Amino acid sequence: MQRTPENRPPEPSGDGAGASVTGKVVALLTALAREGAAGRRLLDLARETGVSRPTAHRILGELTASGLVEQRPGRRYGLGPGMYVLALGAPSPVRDVEALRHVARRLARRTGDTVYVAIRRLDGVHYLLRADGSYPIRADIVEVGETVPLGATYAGIALMAWHEPAAVEAQLKANHALQRLMGVRTPPLDETLTAVRRQLLQVREYGYCFDHGTVMPGVSGMAAPVPSTTADPHLAITVSAVSDRLTAARVGELAPLLLDAAAEMSAVVG
Repeated sequence: MQRTPENRPPEPSGDGAGASVTGKVVALLTALAREGAAGRRLLDLARETGVSRPTAHRILGELTASGLVEQRPGRRYGLGPGMYVLALGAPSPVRDVEALRHVARRLARRTGDTVYVAIRRLDGVHYLLRADGSYPIRADIVEVGETVPLGATYAGIALMAWHEPAAVEAQLKANHALQRLMGVRTPPLDETLTAVRRQLLQVREYGYCFDHGTVMPGVSGMAAPVPSTTADPHLAITVSAVSDRLTAARVGELAPLLLDAAAEMSAVVG
């Protein structure tokens, strides 16, 4: 079953019976990780995790003292540099890159189009691999090894389906400001917000998103998050093509192939 915000396993229920201290810590850290650089207010963290405000405040204070959490402007909390140091010792969530490559290549052969696989990295997505189909006109949007802001490509949009609406809007506004600073021509921010919100609804309802021109004029794409057994999805697979290739009818034909590939990849990710 496609893992969506509605059907993912419930997080620890807070201060009720059976809620352990470890469970509360995990719930708070998970909520902070989901928001990235924006951080979260204490009130919002308590509401989302079910941990009472006094308990959340105490735990966050202890985590801040250890460097795993830090306080940011606007009375917000975010993950601290100590968490980054700990993560350096963790194994990669991708246990077998060659297995992912095999699935991506098979999907590229079946669709004839370009297939990308990307993994979440802080407030961005890092492109692990690309497989080219047989269609002579390729939609080369990013390079393998490149990291782009979350929400700037279809893979990143698919992975934002687990974010609060305010965090999505803040990320897209930051992307828009960066693109303007770099002299990149972009659609008006309101158009981008509307398009991305529509795609997030698609992910929640169908398990994948699709659109024309959100990432680049003349290029269409459809992306699905790869289900994870341990956390919110952090890997996504994308089919990218020139817009003439991805008509609404063809999207309907390719969707089962894309979702099957995502499900197969879930066996080799944490």
